[in-house]
Amino acid sequence: MIYKNLNWKLNESSFDVFDKLKICKFILFDSFWTMNKNVLEFENKMSNYIGSKYSVFVSSGSTANTILAYYLKDCFYTQKKNTIVFPSTTWTTSISPFLREGFKPKFIDISLDNFCMDLDKLEEYLKKESSKTACVFVTSLLGFTVDINKLTEMGKKYNVKIMMDNCENTYGKYNNRNVSSYFTSTTSTYFGHQLQSVEGGFIFTNDYTEYEQFLMYRNHGMTRSVKEKEKYENKNVNPQFDFYLLGNNFRNSDIHAFIGLQDFKRIEKSTNKRIKLFNYFKSNVNSNIIHLPIETKNSTDVAFSIPLVFKNIEHKKTMLDFCKNSNIETRPIISGNLLKQTCYSHFDNYTKFKNSEYIDVHGFYVGLHSKLKFEYVKLLVEEINKLSI
Repeated sequence: MIYKNLNWKLNESSFDVFDKLKICKFILFDSFWTMNKNVLEFENKMSNYIGSKYSVFVSSGSTANTILAYYLKDCFYTQKKNTIVFPSTTWTTSISPFLREGFKPKFIDISLDNFCMDLDKLEEYLKKESSKTACVFVTSLLGFTVDINKLTEMGKKYNVKIMMDNCENTYGKYNNRNVSSYFTSTTSTYFGHQLQSVEGGFIFTNDYTEYEQFLMYRNHGMTRSVKEKEKYENKNVNPQFDFYLLGNNFRNSDIHAFIGLQDFKRIEKSTNKRIKLFNYFKSNVNSNIIHLPIETKNSTDVAFSIPLVFKNIEHKKTMLDFCKNSNIETRPIISGNLLKQTCYSHFDNYTKFKNSEYIDVHGFYVGLHSKLKFEYVKLLVEEINKLSI
């Protein structure tokens, strides 16, 4: 193999010098840096782009999930309905906030078709246990999309709430509609994600009551966070500090919203670049060497990264060496098989989750972003295709 210093990072800032000057100017001349008008503008633009009626900008994708955990505990939890279904490969804070609120987890293996929760296995579970299930919390792993129609039908059939973590799938679409608009969903605007505000996250919902509660959870549980305060008014306390819900401080700043608004201008450009690069990779890499996810029918995936899941584990070792010597940053496939992690291992035996185990043992990923050079992806494909089958 020929090694080159590619300096291929997991992600790179899309901000140019003019963006940075705008940010500096904002910090120098705007005196109100906490949650203010830019947060509202960012929320309005994201709602319009996603196609959801309401959006709530918070401090991270993890705190967005924590707010959903608060909401489910307050509105759906009972002693008999206390289980949430999760995929066996996802990020830890797509699960831990719900367990902290007292929910019991049920893990479902992923599908090798799209790396998302296996919906056939989900239905097998719901046929028997839907009565104790408060929610199914699906993850669009690495930007790949589950069958939304099938998931929607299952939610209706078994009377189960569906929610989604789309932190790695900000731009993906299903039936020409953004994936996050179908269910109450979360996403992340952390530096390493598809839309960057350095730190941040969103909750999207089409339900006004949910929206009001999310606003209160974000701001200490205070009623002054909502327009229709009279619905929640407690006349025995000062309306400036009227705490209706057990909330927290999950607000984000106007600085982060301003940064996010600069990156928002490049959504179409960065999306098209990601799609073009990943489509080249899929079309040209040898599928006898690499296991490729299949795009769900009627979906347009915008991959978060380039997953390299090798059918021969020796090829994984070879390519990890290549990446290390070529200065290509790598990561495991998110958490791998979550049931191997210390804090989840007592919930179930990790060997049951064969597909999560497969991508964990056989795979890793490299970065995919708008600054990535086409010739780097081409070189990666060439090196993979040199491997003997």
